[in-house]
Amino acid sequence: MAATHPETPEEIAVKTDFRANIWSVFQELYEDRWDSERWRIAIARFEAAHDPAVVQRFWVRAKLPSWNALEAQFRKGPPPFLRPGWKSPLLGRKVDLRWLDTGKFEPVKGNMDGWRTAKVLVIELWASWCRPCLAVFRDLSTLAQTRPDIKVITFNSEGIFTNAPIDVTAVKAFIAARDDMNYPIYIDTHRVAVSSIFQPGQNLSIPLVFIITPKDGIVRWIGNPEEMAAPLEEALRAV
Repeated sequence: MAATHPETPEEIAVKTDFRANIWSVFQELYEDRWDSERWRIAIARFEAAHDPAVVQRFWVRAKLPSWNALEAQFRKGPPPFLRPGWKSPLLGRKVDLRWLDTGKFEPVKGNMDGWRTAKVLVIELWASWCRPCLAVFRDLSTLAQTRPDIKVITFNSEGIFTNAPIDVTAVKAFIAARDDMNYPIYIDTHRVAVSSIFQPGQNLSIPLVFIITPKDGIVRWIGNPEEMAAPLEEALRAV
């Protein structure tokens, strides 16, 4: 494997310029806000300001596509759920939770007992390859072990974005090797959780939590588990 050399001052200057005057500017100018002339001028200025060889080294290190591909990416813009003001179509709506009782999951830890009578239901989707998912395991454990009025149920879906089959043995070994996953865990082998709540919610990122009040089936909040403390308390007050 080739050695990775430290960035030179010239490469750092290229990176800083690219981030400040290309990436940060044009990622906000998607769709009808796109300005082709401004893009052309920005590229010309950037290329004139730096040694082409240094730019090429930065390009390779950053694994960037061609200028044309970058333009297409910027013009298309981020997915809807990452845009300012976006709201999940499930938020504030009643959802059918009967899919929880289908039994089409591979159980790993705990069970679903009591989810219907809990004041608040927390459903989380995660994958072992997802680093942000690993960061919330202990918080979910604390929540499940200290709040009897809240039911936590989590679903592993390794192929959540690819539809790839899940290696159940590998996932179980991953869970068994950890001491911070002390809550109900199921493997979504038939993509029931994915198709029933993840995809309809359209917030296509993980880790992802749905806070629901089982009494009325209303989705109170959707987001990253690291940000769920205040929404949880708000949901509890609602019931």
